[in-house]
Amino acid sequence: MNGTRLLAHFSAGSFLGGCVLLRELPPEKFSFYPKCPVFSFLHLYCPGCGATRALAALTHGHFAEALRNNAFFVILLPMLLAYFGFAYWRAMRNLEFSWPTVPPRTLQLLCATAVLFAILRNALHLPI
Repeated sequence: MNGTRLLAHFSAGSFLGGCVLLRELPPEKFSFYPKCPVFSFLHLYCPGCGATRALAALTHGHFAEALRNNAFFVILLPMLLAYFGFAYWRAMRNLEFSWPTVPPRTLQLLCATAVLFAILRNALHLPI
């Protein structure tokens, strides 16, 4: 098997394995998941705070709970899955791995949205 395909299969399997882990060992019941360093030191929610719990909720089909944990992550997840799915498809088809190109303006908008989400979430004291 080609090394590129092996890497792509390993990456996809790792993601699926992580989802199974989150489904079977949810963060609410197990303390081995890492804590957010931003929240630990600054007591402010970063744009990623609650993403692990949101993904765990999604593995159980609890969409509303996932949105409460981290709406930004839940809204971004389909785009992330499409991005990684396209990279996987490209690796299977072309036998070469390369990340799809994202326009710089899109990345700037994504970063600005993440910062705005973090500011609003902390200003409004939204629970995660």
